[in-house]
Amino acid sequence: MPHAPPSMPSFAVPGLIPPAVTHIPENLPARAFRRCPARSRAGCAGALDRRRRPVIMLESQIPRWRRIMDLTVLGTAAAEAWPAPFCVCEACREAARRGGKDLRRRANYQLGTDIHIDWGPDAYHCMLAFGIDYSPLRHLLVTHPHQDHWTPVDLLWRRRGFAKLPEESQLTVYGNALVGERLRQTVRAPLSELSMDYRHIREFERLDLGSAVATPLPASHAPEEGAFIFLIEVGGSRVLIGHDTGWFPEATWEYLAGAGMSVALLDCTYGTADRREGHMGGQGVIDTMRALQEIGAATDNSRIIATHFSHNCLSLHDELLRFFSPHGIECAFDGMRISL
Repeated sequence: MPHAPPSMPSFAVPGLIPPAVTHIPENLPARAFRRCPARSRAGCAGALDRRRRPVIMLESQIPRWRRIMDLTVLGTAAAEAWPAPFCVCEACREAARRGGKDLRRRANYQLGTDIHIDWGPDAYHCMLAFGIDYSPLRHLLVTHPHQDHWTPVDLLWRRRGFAKLPEESQLTVYGNALVGERLRQTVRAPLSELSMDYRHIREFERLDLGSAVATPLPASHAPEEGAFIFLIEVGGSRVLIGHDTGWFPEATWEYLAGAGMSVALLDCTYGTADRREGHMGGQGVIDTMRALQEIGAATDNSRIIATHFSHNCLSLHDELLRFFSPHGIECAFDGMRISL
């Protein structure tokens, strides 16, 4: 399996899819329907027929493998967010001045309408900023219990009297034992009163989420807390949620071999610095991309996206783009949507 190239010493970093009714636009690319049987093409892609009429379809009427699902990157910062509260460093001051893609919330993601990954202190703000509807959520994957990724206090407000939940609403939290312990300590009530349950997950366990399948893989991060990264399969696509990890453990490399991922989001806490212990920097991201390609986990057409940036790296969005663009690597920003 790939071995991590030596790294140079550096600084230390402190520790929509549309709702139920889907409008298929006239300009939807034909590739989205390349697997549709001819007899059903007019039904699922009316925008492509000769009459150019859009079709209104219930999402439930579209076979699972034929749906297009968005992954929305809701937060791209490390623990402190960016600009960090109380910080007077030039990177934070300049990010506040520029705004836009230089404003970064703590990491979390929305996949389709009913799957969420991590729930940190900015989850509510992300709902407002990016128009996310949390009411249909059924599955919440948690990578590890650090507070920038797991702050479950908002889940208290699922209790009757605080929220009118949709009928048959049931939210399952998936995480390791410490994730479950923090959840119980926070809500201090039977999870059934919040229309919730908790599932203790283990590495390499395939989780059927209905519209997707997720597999937790060992991360090189907080070993005492059993951090995961997630490989998620949606139809014929595979995406790696790979923040909060350094150079992958050998078992993770072995599992990813031959995966042919469409998208890999990789930790870049250290910005352009060369680091890969617990988190990664720019050269670590580049070397990880090359190693993934060597073992067939990624292809030349895979999207490799750096994310989870700390303000301590001192590199704003444009500088990160200049560093990564020659290598064909993208830089995530808050609100980035990735179609799978």
